[in-house]
Amino acid sequence: MGSREKSLPDSRLFKRYDRLIRTPSVTGNEKAAAEYVAGELEGMGLPVEWHWAEEGKWPSVKATLKGSDPSAESLLLIGHLDTVAVTEGWRTDPFTPVVDGDRVYALGSSDMKGGIAAILEAVNRFIEKNDGRPKNRGSLHVAFSADEEGLSRGTYNLLREGLSADMAIMAECRFSNIAIGFRGRYSMTADVRGVAAHASRYPEVGRNAIIDAAKLAAAIEELPTAQHPEAGRGTWCIRHIEGGIKTTLSVPDKCSVFIDRYVVPGESPKSCMAQVTEAAKSLGIEERVTVALTKRDTPFMESFVIKRDHPLLLSVTRHFREVTGNDPSLEIDRSVCDSNYLVVLGGIPTVTFGPSGEGFHGPNEFGSIKEVEQAAEIYERVIRDIIC
Repeated sequence: MGSREKSLPDSRLFKRYDRLIRTPSVTGNEKAAAEYVAGELEGMGLPVEWHWAEEGKWPSVKATLKGSDPSAESLLLIGHLDTVAVTEGWRTDPFTPVVDGDRVYALGSSDMKGGIAAILEAVNRFIEKNDGRPKNRGSLHVAFSADEEGLSRGTYNLLREGLSADMAIMAECRFSNIAIGFRGRYSMTADVRGVAAHASRYPEVGRNAIIDAAKLAAAIEELPTAQHPEAGRGTWCIRHIEGGIKTTLSVPDKCSVFIDRYVVPGESPKSCMAQVTEAAKSLGIEERVTVALTKRDTPFMESFVIKRDHPLLLSVTRHFREVTGNDPSLEIDRSVCDSNYLVVLGGIPTVTFGPSGEGFHGPNEFGSIKEVEQAAEIYERVIRDIIC
């Protein structure tokens, strides 16, 4: 770290940011962080609902500031409580914020405890004004979910248990590059069958499943993908191949190929699986290959793009310009996040925007003090635009 090290600003916003960072919440251990944000919401006078994806596991919290007009549009501010696990290579304690200029080094400082702190502060400011009785016609919903870094059990469960709104801001770590859409993602396996035999008699006898699987893997990565005017192209990635027996002199009779498939609008599990089957057919091994989606506890995430003239997006970009003095870019994220569920499963048009930084999912992650401050200001202004 440089010589500019200092403390976080002495304000309610950054006391919350500090507390969140110091509260470990690696995926599967979100309870302490959930208790903290629930207490903060209750301190604002908001009744808090707890939602558990399974009994005693993956808690999410939700609160609502009801509006006076049931027909007015509602807004959801949402973020995830969990972080990835600590990786090797940290130069500081991951759970103690270290400040160097505008940077805050800590696990979750970017992904995404700055976003949570900014949401809490924006809601707090909104409630405090007008003598603590904000005159909002529409309802404001706030939610903090578990397991985003895993299988998104928290947001999926919130939606199953009734979470809804007319529009939402997902406070993920995208600041000057606001996401108006995301690709989707499926994973599947291609199980290849060979014919076992004594290795000394191969290749005259037996069929090596590993060789066929390797040919299939190479063919899969050459398969075409759909082109979307905004989201670009999908991609194939062979992530794992497993087969063979090290301890016996046998020709491998089975091998499994694990396939990661990022998709754009217009692609589906059925179409992607059909492509793999066609690749096997082109190699003359279709009778020896079984293609299946991998099993998971939550649905696969589908791709989406929201309209560029959506009122929420126009509000966010306008206030971004006013607060920062700069124009944001509008992008389609190449990965996936809980926004996919909000839009595709919940039918909630979602703008993905929050304070960012660098290094998330790796050592020495850092967030931005300035972006946390500005995000809180932008969120509060957008709240007033949409629900008042």
